[in-house]
Amino acid sequence: MFPTFTGNSRRARNVNLSGQRTVNPFTSTSWTPSASAATSRSVAQAQAERQHRQHERERLKAALRVQRSWRGHRARRNFRVSCRELFDQLYDTPAPDAAHVEQRSVRAVPLVLAAYEPSRPEDQGRLARVAQDLLQTKFHAFASGAIEPSRMIKLARLLVATLDRLDTSDTQSQTRIFLETLEVVLRTRPQSLAPVLSRYYRVLGRYCRQIDQTSQLLDLIRRVVVAPLAATQAPATFTQTAYREFALSFLTQHDMALFECNLDSFAAGVDTNRLSESLLAAAPEEPKTAESQAALLWLLAHFIALQRAKKQQALNSLFPKALYLLLSLSANQIRAGFSAPDSRGLTETQEVEEVSHQALAPYVSKQLASLIDKGEISGLLDKLTSETSASEFQDAGFLAGYILTLIYCFPTLGDDIRMRLYLEDIYTREGRVPAVRFFFNAMTKTSIFSAIVSNEDATLDVLRHKRPVTESTTDSKWHREWRTVLLFLELYVFVLRLMDDDDFFSGLSSPGGVVETSPSRLRSSGLSLGELKRLTLFLKHLGFTLYYNAAQLPEAAAGPASKDLSNLDDFLASPTIQRKSSVDAAHPNKALSFVITAGIDFNAFRDLVTGAMRMLYERDSRRPFLPRLHWLMTSKFDMEGFLSAVVLEEQRQHALREAGEEDDDQPDEDAMEIDEHVNFTFAGQRRSRHAQMERLKAQQRKAARDRMLAAIGPKLEILRNMPFVIPFETRVQIFRQFIHLDKERRRGGNIDPDRWRMWVISQHGGGFDHNSPGRNIISRHHAQIKRGQIFSDAMNEFWELESGLKEPIQITFVDEFGIQEAGIDGGGVTKEFLTSVTKEAFTQDQRLFVTNNKNSHYPNSCAIDQQKEALREARITEDSDAWRESMTDLLRQYEFLGRLIGKCMYEGILIDISFAGFFLLKWTSAGADTYRANINDLHELDEELYQGMLRLKSYPGDLSDLALDFTITDQVSLPNSPVRTVTRNLIPNGDNIAVTNENRPLYISYVARHRLAVQPRAQTRAFLRGLGMIIDPAWLSMFNQTELQRLVGGDSSEIDVEDLRRHTIYSGVYSIGDDGEEHPTIKIFWEVLRGLAAGERRDVLKYVTSTPRAPLLGFGQLDPPFSIRDAGQDQERLPSASTCVNLLKLPQYRTAKVLKSKLLYAVTSGAGFDLS
Repeated sequence: MFPTFTGNSRRARNVNLSGQRTVNPFTSTSWTPSASAATSRSVAQAQAERQHRQHERERLKAALRVQRSWRGHRARRNFRVSCRELFDQLYDTPAPDAAHVEQRSVRAVPLVLAAYEPSRPEDQGRLARVAQDLLQTKFHAFASGAIEPSRMIKLARLLVATLDRLDTSDTQSQTRIFLETLEVVLRTRPQSLAPVLSRYYRVLGRYCRQIDQTSQLLDLIRRVVVAPLAATQAPATFTQTAYREFALSFLTQHDMALFECNLDSFAAGVDTNRLSESLLAAAPEEPKTAESQAALLWLLAHFIALQRAKKQQALNSLFPKALYLLLSLSANQIRAGFSAPDSRGLTETQEVEEVSHQALAPYVSKQLASLIDKGEISGLLDKLTSETSASEFQDAGFLAGYILTLIYCFPTLGDDIRMRLYLEDIYTREGRVPAVRFFFNAMTKTSIFSAIVSNEDATLDVLRHKRPVTESTTDSKWHREWRTVLLFLELYVFVLRLMDDDDFFSGLSSPGGVVETSPSRLRSSGLSLGELKRLTLFLKHLGFTLYYNAAQLPEAAAGPASKDLSNLDDFLASPTIQRKSSVDAAHPNKALSFVITAGIDFNAFRDLVTGAMRMLYERDSRRPFLPRLHWLMTSKFDMEGFLSAVVLEEQRQHALREAGEEDDDQPDEDAMEIDEHVNFTFAGQRRSRHAQMERLKAQQRKAARDRMLAAIGPKLEILRNMPFVIPFETRVQIFRQFIHLDKERRRGGNIDPDRWRMWVISQHGGGFDHNSPGRNIISRHHAQIKRGQIFSDAMNEFWELESGLKEPIQITFVDEFGIQEAGIDGGGVTKEFLTSVTKEAFTQDQRLFVTNNKNSHYPNSCAIDQQKEALREARITEDSDAWRESMTDLLRQYEFLGRLIGKCMYEGILIDISFAGFFLLKWTSAGADTYRANINDLHELDEELYQGMLRLKSYPGDLSDLALDFTITDQVSLPNSPVRTVTRNLIPNGDNIAVTNENRPLYISYVARHRLAVQPRAQTRAFLRGLGMIIDPAWLSMFNQTELQRLVGGDSSEIDVEDLRRHTIYSGVYSIGDDGEEHPTIKIFWEVLRGLAAGERRDVLKYVTSTPRAPLLGFGQLDPPFSIRDAGQDQERLPSASTCVNLLKLPQYRTAKVLKSKLLYAVTSGAGFDLS
């Protein structure tokens, strides 16, 4: 067949242009070498020969280079040898006079510069002889031009290199000669030292560290340290370089005892103004390693010490700015060194522990701690506010940033810093005003305050403000104004904690917040009613936007995923250092970062705003001073569909949380084992990198999930953090709807108890097999309870259920003889059980809870101490199992009681228990643990202690005469036994800190904190842990303390008789017939009830339902409904009630007089309860 379609049968010619013979590859064999193999071998051989030739050429070139280098080395060596020989010949015979010395130095200097090697001791000796000649002739050879001036640069370099190699302990004489020579060089031609200034100051730093303080070199070293700084003949650029290297190469060195112990003499030659200027111009880089972090801390400590040593010099405005820069750069390291185990919230909720600051060197720690001295803060305020300027508030933004950084750096001393500032008066055109009012006035002058107060819709635009291209990233007007706002909030929150109601309300009628001729410091720091209205409007509008529009704020949506303190970019913002990411560089008008200053990122920014707003709201809810609808923001929502929208958001968030729980469990556990500040301690540098990465990843996942939750649930974020902007009735409906949804999820859609039990059996099997899983589940929710010991039996039966207590339970009561009471639990017996068990635990057992003078309950603060004392009396040791079991059992009782209260709320059962307001505040903050004790809450806890603190606050004399210290006495003895007390520190080392007129506000604050938060901490946390198992803490955060009490015990307002009548069910003879008319006795009953006094109505309601208060949303929410049944026609019989089913059994009385007398007699005597 033809290979082509041309019609030509002749095979086409095959032309091979490759130079190889054509071989059929299928005919070649491995044992028969082919032509192609031979060709490949030839090519490979040619390549090898080419490489060999190239290697030989390179070898030859290398040999030539080696030879050339050797010849050069030999020539230089020989030249040095000859120079040394000539040099030694010059010094073989002593010079007869100064002229010969000068002539010798002219010849010797070039020789020693040419032959000198710093590592050779002989050359060091030769250099010393030349230096001695130069000193003897006062460098006349250089001055006369006999030696070229350029040689002095090399001479200076060799002198510094030699000093760097000398052992300070063995060569004191040579060291002195070289230092004196350098001193003369700096005096005659200082710029000669410019190329080696960095090494020069590093060497001097080593000498200051190694030379003894009594050394004769002290004065000489002091002179050479300050000589470059005071060089008058040097150009300005040299002086700038000298100060920069002095700061970055000398002051950064550690443990320079010679410098630190003789600081006054060194400081005399240092111009701190120029030093500050050089630091601001140099803009030190942020530390990346442990060594650079330590160096920055030493620089900061020495910088502070120099300024303090120059007390006679006025504080210049550059020093605070440079100090702020250094503080910002090292803020996290300082915080790690001065932190207690848990930073800001520790002092409010945890016991005071003695904390040793081993992470920082003692000298560094001492200098840093001096920053919070009263004199330091006062001097800073006086300098910044006493100078005449176009605006008296122009420095407020910088000052605010500095103080905020101090608060962040010293978390355990935050209250001391706030108190120092609170006690200061600041100069203004109108005179000196308290710091709180100064910063309030400064805040109200800012553009952001005016914009947000005047227009709530402008808040988002303010937060997304775009800076001009020419404006610094973190020193913009936007940042300065926000720093002013945040410092005012820090101060005002501190003041609110100290103010009792009399102080707070004393200034509401005055425009300046002051109504007295000589007001106290607290009252002069107060705000007027008009100012409070503006402040709360500002906080309300700002807080709403920060939560509701968080997804639209780039910094919130794409901010740092975790608070990993190793990354200073996430937390740091100094006024002179501009840090721009690639995104910032590409988009210069990107919205400003919420990193206002060191330690205040978006979350801290929002938390501070929310905290201040909630403190004002809590005070207003306790004793109103703002208009009734002031806090509402219903115009921002479609209230008709608000309930359904919130429920939908909650369902979405629940689904997202369930999806993320499994992935987050293990990483979170790992993260718990790693200290938050580990990256800023030397021990932390050795921490497993893998563990740190896992922690970071876990935090990033959690932060991403939290941002997603906030994005899909903005209304929920408002309800949890600013619930007061929504009407109370709407929040109650949302609360009940959340519980309903939770029941549906847990019970498979079967809300009714009987249907749930059938569903459990169908899901897990059961039927008639009593050992089946389904039957076991149901049996765990059934208990026999003996009257008289209801709480202990309930705990034994239901403790293991934990959150399973949410499911329906069945109760069978047993009398004192062990006989079961008749009746089937269809819900009524459960209600009786819950009301009875809470009544027994709260009213009959005063060991767990106690009451104040208003009969409001709160955890017994002494319970833990009393339990320990009882165990000690029983001779049980603290390390024994019996001790641990007893203490665990006590906390379990608190936790179980929390579950029972949660169960009552979960089932909508009202209980007649009143809780103290300060205790209810802890319920609302249980999820975030944000409760802050204040003196007003102390009023509810202990009236006598409260009055004592008020007398102490207004004491006119010298408090040091009272011999008080920062300790407190706690009672540990059991009730009805001899009183025993124990003294505890309120702060670390508190027994050695006297209470003075100056620190008395802190003492009062710490006493309140101890009594309200620290002492009952374990009991409260156990109770809230149990409550949180049943009721989501986020649901409780929707209410204030007063609203929570109404949620637990019902509405304390006037009972609406008509509403009760509309929702009453009648049975028996009293059933309404076809005519729709009520029975005559029922008509008489309602007529009598309307005529009763308010207290008598509540007594009747309590008699029937066990609580004197109506449900929050009216009697239509009462479950079971209020019912009336006939009890015969006997006119002498008293009415009776079954509170378990809210049933009143009312005889058929014929007259209103008889009905009223019998009803009130039964109610007041408590007669007639039965189970019929």
